[in-house]
Amino acid sequence: MGDLLAGRSALVTGGARGIGRAIVGQFAAHGARGIVLDLEAVLAEATLPPGFVARAVDVTREGDIAAAFAAAGTAFGRLDIVVANAGIVPHWRETAGLDLEEWNHVFAVNARGIALTLKHAVPVMKEAGGSIILTASINVAKGAARQLAYTASKHAVLGIARCAALDLGRHNIRVNALAPGPVLSEALRERIRYRQNLGGPSEAQSEIELARQTPLGRIATEDDIGNGALFLASDLASAITGHMLPIDGGFDIT
Repeated sequence: MGDLLAGRSALVTGGARGIGRAIVGQFAAHGARGIVLDLEAVLAEATLPPGFVARAVDVTREGDIAAAFAAAGTAFGRLDIVVANAGIVPHWRETAGLDLEEWNHVFAVNARGIALTLKHAVPVMKEAGGSIILTASINVAKGAARQLAYTASKHAVLGIARCAALDLGRHNIRVNALAPGPVLSEALRERIRYRQNLGGPSEAQSEIELARQTPLGRIATEDDIGNGALFLASDLASAITGHMLPIDGGFDIT
């Protein structure tokens, strides 16, 4: 337990499972309260820490986002921290086999959803300032074969972070991006199993291979990403804005 965020309020999109849930857990452990936005089906199976409430939202729908921020403003008076974490990872595809309907959906969630979150965060944050954190990916620094749609959408997230940081600094709002590398989440395991079913390496072998690609010899965990978000949300990062924080065990430098 700590008090890095004592008395602060937070809103986290995609916060009911995986990396988002780890972020919410860290925020709660350090004194924050707030609201978690996620899909209704995900929230139905979620358990949130004390101080956090849930609201069903589809981040591709501006009306949902606007209503959620209005509700958060009414409930908490202001928001000190906003984490735009909601995102999807499509199936890996060869460039020549791109599915443009899938491409549009990936960008609707991963880029447009983050832009909408920023748009509606500003009115409830600009009076007192705060920290906005976007979830990008280490794919921004290191591309990957067969991940064109996902990688392009995460490049958009970094561009959004940099531009918003320039726009919002005058309101004392910091905007930064997290860049997770491979994280041993259920989402990654699903993709590994999908590749295994296509004749790729086993789940266990994939974990070993990913760990070998990092100087630390291990894959980052969801809690590692939660720690990074805690840092960027807190006063420890009070002079940091417009930057991307890789959390990948050094994966991007190999």
